[in-house]
Parts: sequence; structure tokens; C-alpha cells
Amino acid sequence: MLLIPNTNTNGEMDDSDAIRSPLFWLFWTTATLFTTTTTVKNVMEDTICMNLLGENKHQYGGQRLWGSIGYSMLAIASGVCVDWYSKEQEFKNYTPCFVIALMCFILDIFVVSNIEVVQESSYTNKVSSDVKKLLTEFRIVAFIVWVVLFGFFVSFLWNFLFWYLEDLSTFYHPETKSWMKTLQGLAILIQCFGGEVPSFFLSGYILKRVGHMNVFSIMFFVYALIFFLFSIIKNPVYVLPVEILSGVGFALFYSGAISYAHLSAPVGAEGTFQGIVGTALTGIGTPIGSLIGGYMFQIIGSISSFKLLSVLVLITCIVQIIVNQMINRFSKNINIKTTSRRCQPEVGDFKL
Repeated sequence: MLLIPNTNTNGEMDDSDAIRSPLFWLFWTTATLFTTTTTVKNVMEDTICMNLLGENKHQYGGQRLWGSIGYSMLAIASGVCVDWYSKEQEFKNYTPCFVIALMCFILDIFVVSNIEVVQESSYTNKVSSDVKKLLTEFRIVAFIVWVVLFGFFVSFLWNFLFWYLEDLSTFYHPETKSWMKTLQGLAILIQCFGGEVPSFFLSGYILKRVGHMNVFSIMFFVYALIFFLFSIIKNPVYVLPVEILSGVGFALFYSGAISYAHLSAPVGAEGTFQGIVGTALTGIGTPIGSLIGGYMFQIIGSISSFKLLSVLVLITCIVQIIVNQMINRFSKNINIKTTSRRCQPEVGDFKL
């Protein structure tokens, strides 16, 4: 990223001109490689974390929250450094971000190389067969669909929220442009410390008491509220309290998805199934959301896009609740038919 020239221009560049530019494809290739390796890293670290926790898998959120802490602290630090480094410059210079990231990656390589990873069992044909059989179950298919949809919706926040903040600053509050990167870093700080960290910490307790699918339903509703609030905000500073909800929504949904995937995966295929879930989230849902989001922002604008998204997420929430109830009722009927064939059914057989 440091080697790619910064070709800032005051004029608008046509899409076809951008696509024909070698710099565009150099940036695209770099971003694609980074996203690909990041996805692999996320899948591996979640799987390894679950294996290291052993019988204490419910404590996953307590481990994952440290990622949110580091993410938020470096976000605000990077934002302040960029604003400081870009003083009296027409455009922002992101060199401090890349330098900080490089230092962290080098330190990370040293740390992870000292973690002892123990694989519980080897990947066999039986495990492969179990995974294929698992993917034919309606509850698993539904779960993967919810993850894809979550990735679709969350991609709008990941990829377009900062763009939206800069639009608000340009049109309504130009006085915030000089410290916009600091404001964006502060938004991440509040999202992580105000929403993600406590939610990751309490995720095990919440998932046990509420249930994975019920948590998904609540989080879809929370995201509908988030998109609606973003659509009526005109001052970019007012985004900060909404970011608390964003942190809660991401932390609980992500913890629920990782936990549900690990509980559902056949023994020895935890990494494979986590990979499937990771693909559904960042390999299918997020790219589709990014592509459609770009067209939505260009055609109907950012405010209308967030209003439309709030309606779509609310519809998804209602559909998810209905499908979840259908799955529970169907599973209950199967359990009743199974236990009716036994001479002495146990009380635990009826518990869902």
C-alpha cells in the first residue's frame, strides 16, 4: 500500500477510466490478497481458540474481546496520527496507518509462532461424509443463510459508514472535516469498548440463557434500528452513541455463529465447518453487500440506502423468527415420534 502512488484529484473520475487505470488493478490485487489472507486467519484463529479452550468453549467471547480492545485502541491512535500527519495537506495521508499495521503484524507473527496447536483428530473420509451429511440438514442450511445475510448487512457498515460520515461532514457540518479521521477512530473505539467488549464478555451467559437462534433474531432487529438511526442523523458526531448498538450487534451475532458452528461440527471437522461459516460471512455475504451497496449509494444516495436497509433487515428478522419456530416445531414432532416408540422414555428426550 505504501508503494501505490496517491493520485488524488479534485475532479470526478469516470468508472470506466478508473477500471482502465493500472493503479486501480494494483490496489484491487493488494486489497484482494489482504482480504483473502484475513479470512483464512479469522477461520484458523477461531478454530484454534475453540480447541485451546477445551471444555470451556463458552468462554470464547472472553478471548475474542481482546481483539476488540486492540482494534479500537489502534483505530483511535491511527486516526489521530493521520490527522496530525496530514496537517496543512489537501488530502489525508495514510502512511502512519500502514506503518503501525506493519509493526503489529511482525509482533503478531512472533506471538502466534509460540502457540502450541494440538489437532484433536485427523481429517478422514468419514469426517468428510459427516460434513456433507450435516449440510443437508435444514437447520444448518438455515443457519448458513442467516450468516450470509448478516455478512450482507454488516458489509454496509464496514465499507460505507465512514464514507457516509464524510458525506454528512461535507453537506451539513464541514467544521468536522479537519478531525474526521479522529472522529472515525473514536467511532470504532466506542463501538468496541462500549458495545463489543462487554457483549463478548457476556456472550456465553447470554447464549446459554437466550439461545443461539433467538440471539440472531434480536440482533437482526438491532441492525434494523441501527440503519434507521443512521438514516436520520445529520451530525456525524451523533453516530458515536449508535456505534454502541453496532458493537453489541456484531459481538453477539459473531459469538453465536462461531459457537453454533463449533457445537454443530462433527469431531475432527471443526476447522472445515468454521471455514464454511467464514466463507458464508466474508466470502459470500460481505462481497455481495459491498457490490450492491456501491450501486445503492451511487443511485439512491446514502440516506435512502440506510432507510431501505432498515426495512430489509426488519423483514429478515421476521422471516428468521418464523423459520426458527418452524424448525423448533418440526424437531419437537420428530422427538415425540421417536420417544413414542420407546418403552420408557426419559424426561430429557423432550428437552429442546
